Amino acid sequence: MLNLMSSEQSVKRAAELLRQGATMLSESCPLCNSPLYKLKNGEIVCPVHGRVIIARDEEEEKKLKRGISLDYTEQILVDSMSVVVEKLKNDPMNSEVIVQLIRYLDSLERLKRIRDLAQTQEK
Repeated sequence: MLNLMSSEQSVKRAAELLRQGATMLSESCPLCNSPLYKLKNGEIVCPVHGRVIIARDEEEEKKLKRGISLDYTEQILVDSMSVVVEKLKNDPMNSEVIVQLIRYLDSLERLKRIRDLAQTQEK
């Protein structure tokens, strides 16, 4: 998920942003504490992570963090499930692998319900 780079790479990226006309802001990235930069088009970026979304208040920050956490969890589940599917291809009758797959699918379904509930509450 996160695109981490070395300190030297992030400094080079920051220098490149400045050469392109970006402005260094007083705010820092909530993930890595690197200075944030405002591009000419108004987009705010971190030299380490790329695009950054800044929350207006604590409530919006909670919603954003929840969404990011759910996205990250979903990606881990999908990646892990892919490994299990490969195992299932090799041995379709392996009951342990089938149970693992069912657990991943159940987890993804629960994640979907959590997202749906959160969206309903936001309305």
